[in-house]
Amino acid sequence: MSSIIKNIVFDMGMVLLNFQPLEYCLKTLKDQQAAKAIYENLFCGDEWIQCDKGVMTEAECIASVQKRIPQYAQYVPQIMADWPASLSAMPGMEELVRKLKGKGYGLYLLSNTSQRFYEFSKHYPVFRYFDGMVISAAEKLLKPDPAIYKLLCSRFRLLPEECIFIDDVQANVEAAKNIGMAAHKFEGASELSTYFKNIGIL
Repeated sequence: MSSIIKNIVFDMGMVLLNFQPLEYCLKTLKDQQAAKAIYENLFCGDEWIQCDKGVMTEAECIASVQKRIPQYAQYVPQIMADWPASLSAMPGMEELVRKLKGKGYGLYLLSNTSQRFYEFSKHYPVFRYFDGMVISAAEKLLKPDPAIYKLLCSRFRLLPEECIFIDDVQANVEAAKNIGMAAHKFEGASELSTYFKNIGIL
């Protein structure tokens, strides 16, 4: 496989960056019932998806969630404002990305994330290695819609058969395969490194 792979496309959340929103809510709020309610209604709600799709502002998201859980409305703005601070680098991934860059692969990001990405990504050195990025909120498209994969390829003049896509969500992996990319479900940096060695990428 490695003989034709020239580009490696990565998802962000739970691949390059660790994000545990329930843990974040529980740590931030003393009221555990409030924490669980906000986790379920904000991070697991449709509004979050709409923010990632770029069709709802954060202010609109906050107002909509507050209407659904009025008893915890006071906490929603704080949780929304501060969630990027709960992100952390995924262990081992910056080193792996650096190795791949050193071997001459094109590196690309394809992520379902909001416009906040452009702020918080500055704090993570891993992104300096990337040749191009497609962020869902900027395109008003979400994985696993095949259109966002095709947009990545057209924008950066990539051939799908020369790309391998890494994501922690199986549906997104399958969507990449359906447009002609190789793809692999992320199970941690160590497993991914072994996989890359087995197929001749490393």
